[in-house]
Amino acid sequence: MIVVEKIVTAPCDLLPSERDLVPLDWEARQKCRQRLKTVAGREIGLALPTGTVLSPGDVLYRDKEVEIIIEGISEKVIVIHPQTCREFGLACHQIGNLHRPIGFEDNAILIPYEPVLEKQFERLGFKYTLEQRIFTHASRQTLPHS
Repeated sequence: MIVVEKIVTAPCDLLPSERDLVPLDWEARQKCRQRLKTVAGREIGLALPTGTVLSPGDVLYRDKEVEIIIEGISEKVIVIHPQTCREFGLACHQIGNLHRPIGFEDNAILIPYEPVLEKQFERLGFKYTLEQRIFTHASRQTLPHS
């Protein structure tokens, strides 16, 4: 078993001959202590610092033979398409009051699916769709500087 205690951040001086993936949804990427299996069957033990949240593309391990990378997997999300700034603010307020994760993509708000949230958004008259997407929390998204 490969024990991972930190995310690999050093530039890649090695050219590993194999790239192996660990597919995880949003909830699993929040757990810093867990046992995982890669697509190729390697066992991984995560022992990351408390509070570590993994993102798609994070490198868990690298040597000359293999590089092991986190892959985000699609999951059911609510995608809200606010029509006005007021609607955008109200949607974000509702999500924040419920302490739910939020993500942004283009002009849409993304939230991991929960029936309670769907009912709330219906009640408030928001236009939304249910889609399969890789969810990434807004705090982990890179936004361009103007």
